Amino acid sequence: MAPTPKAFAAACALTVSLALTPVIATPVAGAEPTSTETTTEAPAAPAKPRNGYGLRLTTFNILSSSIARGGIDRATRAARWVQDQGADAAAFQEVAKDQLRQMQSVMPKYNFFPRRGLGTRGSAIQIAWNTTTVKQLETGYIMRPFLGWSRPIPYVRLRDRETGRGFWVIAIHNAPGGQEHERDVSTAAEIKLIKKLLSRGDRPVFVIGDVNEREEFCQKVAAATPLISMNGGTDKRPCPVPRFGGPDWMLGSGAEFSDFEKDYNGISDHPALTARAWVPSSN
Repeated sequence: MAPTPKAFAAACALTVSLALTPVIATPVAGAEPTSTETTTEAPAAPAKPRNGYGLRLTTFNILSSSIARGGIDRATRAARWVQDQGADAAAFQEVAKDQLRQMQSVMPKYNFFPRRGLGTRGSAIQIAWNTTTVKQLETGYIMRPFLGWSRPIPYVRLRDRETGRGFWVIAIHNAPGGQEHERDVSTAAEIKLIKKLLSRGDRPVFVIGDVNEREEFCQKVAAATPLISMNGGTDKRPCPVPRFGGPDWMLGSGAEFSDFEKDYNGISDHPALTARAWVPSSN
């Protein structure tokens, strides 16, 4: 029998009332309480890039085979010493043609500049770099007087392969002995070069080699540029140069220096110098 209109209306009202009645959940015994609230965490700020990098730098006057016997043996031992140090970049002075050829043979992972590309008198100073850790970007040179001749001072721009950041290396060998005027002219030209390279961007500049008057050279360079000695120099005391110890030196800018060593290894009449440089993150 069909429901009466009055009964049908009452049933509809009951249905609507039940639909609008809130449902209260009964917790199950032993269950963890739940929450209907949601929390949205703010995204973490992106970390700044950690693109600092480290370098091992060395310099060694190997004594030319045109001056003393045993040049090939010295070149062999000097090349092995530099490799044993794990050098990323090295400067060599007094490199004769036969010694250069020998070092290139002993150091297959290293490239050299200028090799023989700047003439016979232009090959005595060489810069070598480990091609597995750094990449060549640019090379160049300036001329300066040396024992009555005009000879080049080479420099290279290299890039750390891991971070992609660049740096400069200038290899020095200024005139020895009583050639004070030539040293003064050379130092002035080298300071001008340092300033030029510094002006090209925030890249470290390292000057390493046989400067033949360490204290005067260092003081002139430090007075004109931000370079400091790698043996513990600071902005306030850039040239803590010991009174004795030979004519070779290492300076640089834009880095923190450590592990400076002067190694009297008996290979040459000069000690070999080495130091670490840490270039801080750029961000």
